[in-house]
Amino acid sequence: MNIKSSAPTAARHERILVRLQEDIDLLPSALARIAKYILENPEKVLHHSVAELGEFASSGEASILRLCRQIGFSGFRDFKLALAAEIGRPGVPSAASENADGALKSLHDTMAQNLGIAHRNADPETLTKVAAALAASRRIDLYGAGMSGVTAELLAYRLLRVGLTAVAFRNSNMAHEVANGLGPGCVAIGFSISGLSVDTVQFLKGARSAGAVTVAITNRSRSPLGEAADFTLQASGLHDRPIGGTLTPMVGKIFVIESVMLALGKAMEELAEK
Repeated sequence: MNIKSSAPTAARHERILVRLQEDIDLLPSALARIAKYILENPEKVLHHSVAELGEFASSGEASILRLCRQIGFSGFRDFKLALAAEIGRPGVPSAASENADGALKSLHDTMAQNLGIAHRNADPETLTKVAAALAASRRIDLYGAGMSGVTAELLAYRLLRVGLTAVAFRNSNMAHEVANGLGPGCVAIGFSISGLSVDTVQFLKGARSAGAVTVAITNRSRSPLGEAADFTLQASGLHDRPIGGTLTPMVGKIFVIESVMLALGKAMEELAEK
């Protein structure tokens, strides 16, 4: 899919991260992986070569150059210069440049909006089916990278507290090795904000091929992760991305976790009555 772009302008260069946020759901997977990495690691990108960025984003150098041109830059060097100016410019809105009350109000509004979107995306029917699979499972494996790994551990903790066998992984090699024991009667849950994390997608694909029920928890309704899952639980929208390592995306994920636990409580009661 081609995304039309006009000639480069200073105004557009000042909004690189916003532009990537807006376009990521329309980009082909290779370009979307690059955009995802840039959004999550803008400071690191400034020190990467094209080859290094391609390695970290699991995409080719040609795709990186294509993305740069698509958003209005002549090449990667031009893009990095503009990105450096954007994330280091004193005029960029931040908590430091606002008064304390305004910064807190902005933070509150962002998190409240995130929570509202997660609530609107909640599908009771899907939650019921996921809960039924969890309640009847003999084993639950969860995987996520980075911040998503932290969220996976939170759900594993909640599942352990109600007596289910659950373990969360943040190391992809260990997750894939241990996944060999998955099969019918097991559930695999993958967390990814963008739904593009290659290791998380492979984790779910491997679990599904072994016969496990697979669940994706993501902000992106249509994604490679969703395609690898039997059930998808969507948290917030793609506009809420973890730029600079912020934790606001976790609000929607926590709502999904607690929604699952509500449905699971009912499913476990019904199972005990049989």
